[in-house]
Amino acid sequence: MLKRIISPILTAALLVTAVPFAEPVRAEEELKDSGINYTEAVETIQNPGAGYTNTVWAVCKPNDTKVYSPTGSLVLFFIDIGAFSSGANGTTDAEGNYTEGVDYDLDETFFNAWRQTLDNCRKNGCMVGLRFRYDANGKENPEPATFDKVLEHIQQIKASKIITDNKDIIAFVETGFVGKWGEQHGGKYTTVDYKAKLLEAMYQAIPESIPITVRTPDTFAKFVGIDRSELDKPEYYYRIVTSEPTEEDINEGPYLPKFSRVGLYNDGYMGSDSDLGTYEDREIETNWLNHFTENTYFGGEFSGDIKYAKQFDTYLPENAIPEMYKTRLSYINGNIFQMYKEYTYGEDYDVNGADNSAYYGQSVFQFIRDHIGYRFVLRKAENSEKVKQGGQLVTSFDVENTGFANPVFSPWSYLILEKDGKFYEKSIPMDVHGWKSCKTSKNSFTWQLPDGIETGKWNIYLRISAIADRCENYDYQKDIGLPNYGIRLANEGVWDSKLGANYLGSFEVTASEEHGTNNMLYCSSVPTLSKFDTFLMTLDDFTFVDGEKSSPREWQEKDLIAKKDNCSLSVRADSEAAYFMAEMPDDAKEPVYNIEVRNGDERYWLYYSSDGFVYFSHDSYAGCQCKWNGNVVEFRIPFEIMGLKAGEEVSSVRVFLQDSANDWKLMGDITAANVKIPDDFPIYTAETPIYLRKNTSIILRSKCAVPDITYQWYHNGEPIDGATAMMYRTNEDTKGNYSVKITAPNGAAKMVSVVNVLDPDEENQKNGVKGDANCDGMVDMSDVVLIMQSLSNPDKYGESGTEKSRITTKGIDNGDVSGDNDGLTVGDALEVQKYLLGLIKAFN
Repeated sequence: MLKRIISPILTAALLVTAVPFAEPVRAEEELKDSGINYTEAVETIQNPGAGYTNTVWAVCKPNDTKVYSPTGSLVLFFIDIGAFSSGANGTTDAEGNYTEGVDYDLDETFFNAWRQTLDNCRKNGCMVGLRFRYDANGKENPEPATFDKVLEHIQQIKASKIITDNKDIIAFVETGFVGKWGEQHGGKYTTVDYKAKLLEAMYQAIPESIPITVRTPDTFAKFVGIDRSELDKPEYYYRIVTSEPTEEDINEGPYLPKFSRVGLYNDGYMGSDSDLGTYEDREIETNWLNHFTENTYFGGEFSGDIKYAKQFDTYLPENAIPEMYKTRLSYINGNIFQMYKEYTYGEDYDVNGADNSAYYGQSVFQFIRDHIGYRFVLRKAENSEKVKQGGQLVTSFDVENTGFANPVFSPWSYLILEKDGKFYEKSIPMDVHGWKSCKTSKNSFTWQLPDGIETGKWNIYLRISAIADRCENYDYQKDIGLPNYGIRLANEGVWDSKLGANYLGSFEVTASEEHGTNNMLYCSSVPTLSKFDTFLMTLDDFTFVDGEKSSPREWQEKDLIAKKDNCSLSVRADSEAAYFMAEMPDDAKEPVYNIEVRNGDERYWLYYSSDGFVYFSHDSYAGCQCKWNGNVVEFRIPFEIMGLKAGEEVSSVRVFLQDSANDWKLMGDITAANVKIPDDFPIYTAETPIYLRKNTSIILRSKCAVPDITYQWYHNGEPIDGATAMMYRTNEDTKGNYSVKITAPNGAAKMVSVVNVLDPDEENQKNGVKGDANCDGMVDMSDVVLIMQSLSNPDKYGESGTEKSRITTKGIDNGDVSGDNDGLTVGDALEVQKYLLGLIKAFN
């Protein structure tokens, strides 16, 4: 009978190799809604590389260039190098006669300071715009004696690599340099011929991934050799921007076609029908901008003369708003016409393709303010409701871009699965740069979950980052960046500041009856090259200066150093800085938050006011941060700024709140005496459950943000001889817990559990695998044979048989895969064979 049942299937089945576990079944197509509010939030969201600029007027002199540490999503540096130019550093007599000075090369002090400033910008999460200029005061002819000297300064900037080394955070570079304020008028070299030569020099000096902006469109027309009146003709547009990428272009990353990175900085925006001479023919030249601004920037500043602007119709909302969408307005310096507060936004101002109904009834000022640049609104989010360990998760979401522009850069995107502060993270193969203004983008992905993922509720997050400030888990050579560059969706209740990510929903991971050895999280709906295991991470060791208690694990009872009345003060630290968090009433109309540290005889006093002014009683506060929200204020103080040291004590720390709108009245005050700065450092690694079979090794690594640390690896609590590198490859006997002791240069040490290695065969034998009649943890032809033996010869192979290899109670349960729990039958043997042949994907 056995022979009759197995034939003719048996011949083919014997060719099938042993199958250790069932192939995961795709998640149910019926997805559940996330429950998120899909209405656009009426809220100002300042995302990286767009919106209001924080403008810094930096003055640089020979051997004297300051280091800056600004904050803001887009910082525009006006870099005054007039002191290096004979046209600006000369002398003026009492009668106003100017005597030329001396031209200087830019010096090493200049470049060192800007390296430090750009590094501070990176730490503070700033995207950067740059304008080098020889004048900051409206002086005529401020440039060097020769145009060649201008070109030499540009070549010096190129050779220094300050821009190349920071090209990921530099949003754009304005051609600047010549004329009054670097606005390319009123100078020695401000004819269109000179400006075209300047653009050519900038084109050669600035990395191709960085957009370059000109002050007026005629500069670009001259540069490419066409008449200004022909800028919007399609034949010229396509001839200009269409070019086959070279192999070098492809290797460097996303390719921007030749010339398509030239944009416009408009410092006379809405000031007249020509924007104070910016345009010659507004229709033609805004058409040109419409062609180009998918890949480059358009922005500037509103003209300050509202009275003059009112002589024209350009500024009116019914004209201005459609043009903002047409030209993809990406940034403004904060001086939007106040008169727009007198206009109410309504349906009459809508443009095709964008759902701006959430702003009906709001002021036009608020609408413009909130839609400069890109603005992403989640319109739908669905995902699988339950997925087994090792199964497949489906995520589906629609995003509308209601902003005036799309992101000029190409953002990175990540899926984050989070549970109790620990998370998996994986890149999403998604083109966020393609989320165009006035369009809704539909996105759907299927994700293969690790076999060892913990059961329970997991939260799903979408992280979109302006730069690659995070990495795949297997890239152990690269630090995982903190979420400074995360892009926030314009929905209520979705933003998680600690992850820098947006909530998409949640799902439940249920226990699987069988375990394989897939330890990866990857996108199975798109081909992936990832062949590396995925490890859990945590940010619980990190402090985020966002004015909020970012998670229940960020500020804890152990961090409290003072409490009085309704005020409290806490302290944390990492390898670079101390962090202070105070809670006090937020009753101030215009708050000024102060921190005072006394260290021996030295007193340090730093305060931040609501109007952006910062005061420090010593030289530099570079790297310091302060943010507040509600009754919480957080400070970051680099150790060297106030003479702090990890593990040492300071005399006192005081945080107090004043109201500058109420005679600087003291609104809250808390002091802690004899404060020990914690001796601590952050680690990204969280313990990960991993399934490995015997005689299989794995590479382990622990990620830490501290340089020059030492390692000692442990197996089940015992040190492993010679295992003192950042990575450790396990031997064949891999089962058990692996941990590592990490010691910082100052002697501070932490023990971190990295993985808990489980044997899937042992786990499967415990839990029982459907189809595994002989309980060896695998499904293969030996299970078919045992089922048939138990049926044909129960005296030997039945549950009470005499053979040692007889079927067991657990084996009967595992083998009962056909019918309706009707016990072991020949149908079960046939069903297992179908499974082995791939005729079915799983047992019902």
